[in-house]
Amino acid sequence: MQSDLQHSKLEKILRDFAAGDDGRTVCLRCVSPVEFTYSIKGGQPRPAASVMKLPLIMAIYQSAAQNFTDLNQRTPVSSFAGTRYVSVLAAFEPTTTFSLKEICRLAIITSDNPLMVHLQSRISFDDVNKLSESFAGPGECHMAAGFSEGELGPANLTNIITGDACLKLLNELRVNPLYSDMLKAMQNNMRGNRIPALLPETATVAHKTGSLAGVVNDIGMVDDGNILFDIAFLSTDQNDPARTTNEIANCALSIYQALE
Repeated sequence: MQSDLQHSKLEKILRDFAAGDDGRTVCLRCVSPVEFTYSIKGGQPRPAASVMKLPLIMAIYQSAAQNFTDLNQRTPVSSFAGTRYVSVLAAFEPTTTFSLKEICRLAIITSDNPLMVHLQSRISFDDVNKLSESFAGPGECHMAAGFSEGELGPANLTNIITGDACLKLLNELRVNPLYSDMLKAMQNNMRGNRIPALLPETATVAHKTGSLAGVVNDIGMVDDGNILFDIAFLSTDQNDPARTTNEIANCALSIYQALE
């Protein structure tokens, strides 16, 4: 009976987030203390924005596991593409070098686009899409644009993902030891808004945000040792991104409290 009440409460929380907004997807999988999965528009393709950085980096780790890529190969800061946006690379001397593994970690932690431009030169879109097919069905996750200056904005809308695919992706990151390094980087994501914003400090949140004009995404895992759930928020055509960001935070908190 208690489990049924929790399920009903969780369903209402998710419905309230998506209420009347065709541009919002939310998908939840609770692992503990109750098992529960619920999806609203989970099969609807949405612009992935920077969430697409996760399957790209997963493809690099898979390539390394097959000995096609050397994660220890080092690259100087001077080799990275310039940008008119804020970049963590501005903190380093041009002669500073990073290993490919360090570049992957930093790209997740900071979502820095010049780092991603380098990474997309190390793996093909075909390889990313082939990997995506291992956890997503046809049309659920597809990469067609990168993160260079010319590929940002409308061009990046061609990268799509579904909420259902996001839950599968998060599960693959959790259970596959190959991606343990990525999981640790996600736990140290410097973007502290959206999912983790209102959660207690006792909760570890491994997440990745994504933003474009009208696009407000965040997917992640919440774990405090007792409560464990995966959540995917994909939102497009949002007229007030700041409001959507706050509503994602409130929704994540409500789910956490419902599971306490």
